[in-house]
Amino acid sequence: MESSKQLLMSLEKAMDRLNKIWDRIGIGRAAKEERSSTVLRHLQGLLDDMVEEEETLEKQIEQRVEDLTVELKQLIQDLNLQEFKKTPGLAVLQVEKELRTKVETLRKEKKERMKILAKLKQEDQLLCDAMCMTPYYIPSGTTPSGEQLEQLKQHVEKLAVEKTQRYETFIKQKKEITDLMLQMDRSPESGFEKEVVNEEEASFTLSKDNMHALDALVAELLSSKTKLEMTVAKLWDKLHTLWERLEVAKHEQELFEDGKEGIKPAVIEALNSEIQRCEAQKLAHIQKFIDGMRQELELWWNKCYFSAKQRSEFKFFTETNYTEELLELHEKEVMRLKEHYETHKQILELVGKREILFNKMIEFEKRANDPNRFFSDRGGKLLLEEKERKALMKQLPKVEQAVKDDILLWEKEHGRSFLVNGMSFIRYIEKTWTDYEEAKVREKEERQKARTKLMNEEMIFGSKPSTPVKRRFQTTNTPTKTPKYRKIDSTCSSGSSTVHVNIRINDSKTPASSTSRMQHTTVYHSPYRKAPVSAVPQASKVMSASSKTAPGSRNRRRSNRLARKVLAEKKEGTNETVFSHTTVSSNTNTGFGGNISLASTGSYHDFASKYFKISTEKGWD
Repeated sequence: MESSKQLLMSLEKAMDRLNKIWDRIGIGRAAKEERSSTVLRHLQGLLDDMVEEEETLEKQIEQRVEDLTVELKQLIQDLNLQEFKKTPGLAVLQVEKELRTKVETLRKEKKERMKILAKLKQEDQLLCDAMCMTPYYIPSGTTPSGEQLEQLKQHVEKLAVEKTQRYETFIKQKKEITDLMLQMDRSPESGFEKEVVNEEEASFTLSKDNMHALDALVAELLSSKTKLEMTVAKLWDKLHTLWERLEVAKHEQELFEDGKEGIKPAVIEALNSEIQRCEAQKLAHIQKFIDGMRQELELWWNKCYFSAKQRSEFKFFTETNYTEELLELHEKEVMRLKEHYETHKQILELVGKREILFNKMIEFEKRANDPNRFFSDRGGKLLLEEKERKALMKQLPKVEQAVKDDILLWEKEHGRSFLVNGMSFIRYIEKTWTDYEEAKVREKEERQKARTKLMNEEMIFGSKPSTPVKRRFQTTNTPTKTPKYRKIDSTCSSGSSTVHVNIRINDSKTPASSTSRMQHTTVYHSPYRKAPVSAVPQASKVMSASSKTAPGSRNRRRSNRLARKVLAEKKEGTNETVFSHTTVSSNTNTGFGGNISLASTGSYHDFASKYFKISTEKGWD
């Protein structure tokens, strides 16, 4: 409204000024009205033009709004967005502005999506071409949704990882194939092998078919290598066996082995040639070969724990007609045993382990029964041995149970018994333990018999000291000065017994009893009653003669033997039991010099009483 008033006021002012001008000019009234009409027409035309232009502008805005609305709907549809809702109460121009802003935003988003789509499709195409795969499908001419773009992105990433893995696998397998061919001295034969080995890595198509073909080629080469290794191993084994039986010198074997490593055809050819040469020599030494095969048979029988009955099933073991057919039979039997061992290797190794543990247990038992082991202990050897024995006793039942479980499973699968030394394993274990206990009982009985026999001998002939005489009878009253001695020969007789004494008496004034000066002496008497009187003269005569004529240690031993012989003869001629003779010997360093020889049919008590009686009469200290 204000603008209209201002327009009217401006128009009135303009017309007033025009009228004044026209008045000053002197234009008449009719001319003024005409000029005023012209002014009005101009003003009316100008307003009409302005109105027309504004109307046109309004129509253009409305058209743009309509166009933007249509485009916005399409963009929303292409971009898979929610429907756009206009703000209510807005003028056309504001609606047009709002629509234009939204459309421009969606245009940018669509452009960005199409750019990402183009990039992902390019990457997808390259990856699919490298791996011979079908590209990810998105309809052409359409704008991908955000979900489609995300799926395409994940697909491309997955393909990239797959390609990397396939390429790494290809590089690894190519190297493996090359190495295998070099080991077997083999050249690429098929077009695929040449493509793998000779062509550049980047040019290789990483398709599924090619990858499967690579796996198949590697498996084929590995199988060929394994077969060749087995063949070469058998050839070497056969050749070493031939060398051993032909007793080929070690340096000749090493000379042939030099440069023969690997599994190349040249190595196999050289081995076959050498084997043929040795086979020709084998025929000339067929008996030696058969004997060697028999030794090998015994080895495998032992490793397989065959019983004597099972071994006797091979009836050609003792054949003496040495022919090539006999050798062949032995070779087949050895091969059969080897196959049997390999088939049941796990069980047989456990049985062998059990045997080792069982034998160690027996060895520990023998050591435990050795009384001398306490005197040879150095560095805690007994403690370590005891720890090892405890560990063995814990391990042995576990190993036995493991063997039982494996054998029971085998018997369940095969429906027959697994024999160890011709019997079931459980029976075999029971037998070994029974034999072990019986052997312990026998050993104990033998020790008891030996002790009884020794005791009987000691009761007849006297016991032998288990420790040195010097250690048993040495006293602390050893004189510090060299003592003086005097010789006394005396014969004491009483009733039916006679004692001949040839001793030296210490003349030193050391205040010690005469009995304390007796050193290095062995004194044992028999608990039996006296021998008959007839045995005394001969024994006394022998002992006296020996003491006079044989003062040395050799003669003393001889006299002792003679005395025992006489007593033994008297014992055989009568039912009475005789006493043992007693020998008292000493060094010159003791209180008694020389030696003391006693041939007595009485007890030591008789000798002691007579000795002290003589000492009292003579006034000996």
